Amino acid sequence: MIDRLRGQLVEKDPEGVVVECGGVGYRAAAPLSTLRALPAVGEECVVHTRMVVREDAMLLFGFATREEREAFDALVSVSKVGPRLALAVLSAMTPGQMVEAVARGDVQRFAAVPGLGRKTAERVVLELKGRELVAAGGGREGGISGGDGGGPFMEAREALTGLGYSLEEAEQALRDVPPQETVEQYIKAALRRIGGRR
Repeated sequence: MIDRLRGQLVEKDPEGVVVECGGVGYRAAAPLSTLRALPAVGEECVVHTRMVVREDAMLLFGFATREEREAFDALVSVSKVGPRLALAVLSAMTPGQMVEAVARGDVQRFAAVPGLGRKTAERVVLELKGRELVAAGGGREGGISGGDGGGPFMEAREALTGLGYSLEEAEQALRDVPPQETVEQYIKAALRRIGGRR
C-alpha cells in the first residue's frame, strides 16, 4: 500500500500529478483542490495517497492533505460512489464544506456536483450522517449530527438563489452569518454582506 509520496513534482495536469521518488514517477489522480495547493512543477512536494485495487487496474489517488484523503475514504464507502465521483465531490468542495453539508442534510449541495445526481446525493447525506469526519484545518468533528441540520439556513440559501444569486454567492454570504432563528434574519444578514462587498 502506497500511503504517501515525497519527491519532485514532475507533472501537473487536470487529470492529476506525477511525483518522482527515487527515480520512479508515480501518477496519482487528484481533485482540483489538490492541484491548486501543490507547488509548481519542478519543486518538492508531499502527496498523501490512497491506492485502489480493482480486477483490471491498480489506481493511485493523491491529496494535498490528510483531511482530503479521509473525506475521499468516507465518500468511496458510500454505495454507488466510486473514486472518480469522490474526486468530483472534492473538486467542488473542501472537506470542511462537505462536513457542513452532511450535517445540514444539504442534498442540493451534493447534487450540484457534476455527475452525482440527486439520488446519489441523498445516499451520500444519509450514509455519512452520524459518522466522524475530519473538517479542513484540523480537529475532528465530534460526529455529524443526525438532526435536520440548518433548515432556516438552507431555506435562506434557496431564497437567495431564487433572487438570482449563484449557489456559491449565496453560500459565501450565509457562511459569514452567525446562527439565526429565522429565514428572514438569515436573508437580511446575507444581503447586508453581499451589499457591503459591492
